Amino acid sequence: MAVVSDLVTSEVIEVQEFPDLGTSYNVRGVPLTVINEKVSFTGAANETMLLEYMKSAVSEDTDG
Repeated sequence: MAVVSDLVTSEVIEVQEFPDLGTSYNVRGVPLTVINEKVSFTGAANETMLLEYMKSAVSEDTDG
């Protein structure tokens, strides 16, 4: 999604190279995906699951 929209950005961080980030995000498994600092999940996600997580993160932004 980040490839086709300027509204989406993504980063890949190697937790072994940046252990402080791993600690701050409480990484217990990989991959760990964090969306808008609100929603996170561990493991692979298909497109449908990813969209649902993204909707949830946006919903949390507008609810609060």
